[in-house]
Amino acid sequence: MSTIRSIALLVALVGATIFGTARDASAQQKYTISQAPNANSQYLQEHTVEVDDVPGHRLRVYEIRQEYPQKDLAFAGVIVKEGLSRNMSDAINGNGSFTYYMVYSLEDGHKVFCRGTGTTQADPTVGYRFVIVENFVGGTGKFKGMRGQVRGSGVRAPGATSLNVEWKGEYWIED
Repeated sequence: MSTIRSIALLVALVGATIFGTARDASAQQKYTISQAPNANSQYLQEHTVEVDDVPGHRLRVYEIRQEYPQKDLAFAGVIVKEGLSRNMSDAINGNGSFTYYMVYSLEDGHKVFCRGTGTTQADPTVGYRFVIVENFVGGTGKFKGMRGQVRGSGVRAPGATSLNVEWKGEYWIED
């Protein structure tokens, strides 16, 4: 086989591989999330430790359950019953960062797993302002390959059991 023929065959194989991969990726259905669901939140447990390096510096570990009574959150058409998040924060006088792990339980028995990060800023007029980035990292059953991201911002009044949140993003389910 000549060198030119070998190069042409190699280019054709590489091109076919790239085209096939791009076609499969573009054929993957993406789902858009454009509105935050209405959720009732309940703190299940909370532990706070004073750091003592500067006044008001606290580390927190806490767990929150969220219920969706209006059934306005669904993944790939499956309604979410509840979310359970395990959270940790590092803040000085309410200003700081947090990380959480969310498990959404769906009506069909499957689960969706997320990891989120964000920041909180104390605001004397409303309580706390926050921004989040939540990444979908998998699930059970058909949601095993769930990937994507939502970004949000909102307000939490002191002692509130719900949040005022704007939430947008997209996700897809890889095979």
